[in-house]
Amino acid sequence: MASSQQRLRKAAQGGAGDGFDVVIVGAGLHGGLIALALLDADPTLRLALVERDACPAGNHTWCFHLADVPADVGAWFGRLPVSHWPGYRVAFPGFEREVGLPYGCLSSAALAAALQAAFAAHSGARLLLGCAVQALEAHAVRLSDGRQLRAALVIDARGGGTVGATGYQKFLGLEVELAADSGLDRPLLMDACLPQGPQFRFMYVLPLAPRRLLIEDTAFARTPDLDQPGRRAAIRAYADARGWRIRAVLREESGVLPMPWRAKPAAPTLPLKVGYGGGWFHPATGYSAPCALRLATVLARHWRDPLPALRTEWRRHRRQFRLGLLLNGLAFRAFRPELMWHPFARFYRLPLGTIGRFYRLQSSASDVARLLVGRPPRGFGSAWLPGRHSPEAWR
Repeated sequence: MASSQQRLRKAAQGGAGDGFDVVIVGAGLHGGLIALALLDADPTLRLALVERDACPAGNHTWCFHLADVPADVGAWFGRLPVSHWPGYRVAFPGFEREVGLPYGCLSSAALAAALQAAFAAHSGARLLLGCAVQALEAHAVRLSDGRQLRAALVIDARGGGTVGATGYQKFLGLEVELAADSGLDRPLLMDACLPQGPQFRFMYVLPLAPRRLLIEDTAFARTPDLDQPGRRAAIRAYADARGWRIRAVLREESGVLPMPWRAKPAAPTLPLKVGYGGGWFHPATGYSAPCALRLATVLARHWRDPLPALRTEWRRHRRQFRLGLLLNGLAFRAFRPELMWHPFARFYRLPLGTIGRFYRLQSSASDVARLLVGRPPRGFGSAWLPGRHSPEAWR
């Protein structure tokens, strides 16, 4: 019986259309980072990155804890212009903490520039922009213009939903220029000192420069609808309350991320599905950069025969994913929205090691015990009281 590596090599040979070693569909975070890692590991690689939009990477800000970055990630990551801070702050009614875990962010503009430079430097690599995909198979991609790209390995990085019952993390952010320095020297990861109502709300603030902030109004809710005018107004009111006078809005971004409590993402098969569509994200936080970096590191070494290594990684990921599902179920189904901030305040009282390992999906047995054992946070079970829980209450 032929090995999977032999089958991959045979699939890339011959046939109509363009032949590549790897074709990646979707130039977002996962597709972009995997492309950079592959090109850095093998400069002779014949790689195509296909994106339906006219520019790669979209309009996003991707954040992560710096400890999430694998130690063996490769030199390519060090060349990315990542903003970083020595830690961050959180604030809840009656409780604030400075969390000493280094934090970073990568902008879509920075990722797009890195991709353009990398593809320009590699003669065998092609960045195909403005190309819609009509069909995607294990070893071939058919574009809407009729072209067919054949490859030993096809990676589907187009995103997509997750199967199962879910809540949502929805946000709208404004990148603003201020009239004076903000006074922030590190991110404000969660400011829940806001009036709470039919959904759990907090502000997330990144100090990108002394007079430049990204302020995101974030909500955890049962429905995905996003009141964009209301969120813009809330951000301006929050800035005014903090004494930040907005001189100009430089950019706006928004998103709706799943926070599932019951999901069964499938194990890796060909074609490889990465990102949210493949279940490669943190279900309880929405962060996907740690998974993207781990996948990029694995594929840079094993793209010729990726399934054994990826399935090993997936088994580890699945164990941690289940913990996130459990915590989401407790948060969304056991707490009334106006009391939902209490379990998060309890979480940020935990030791730094427990917090850090949870974010990078590496919680130990003792971490799980700290998360789940002990006196429940205030409000636990409040959603089960008669008349207190209805779909309308979570809008």
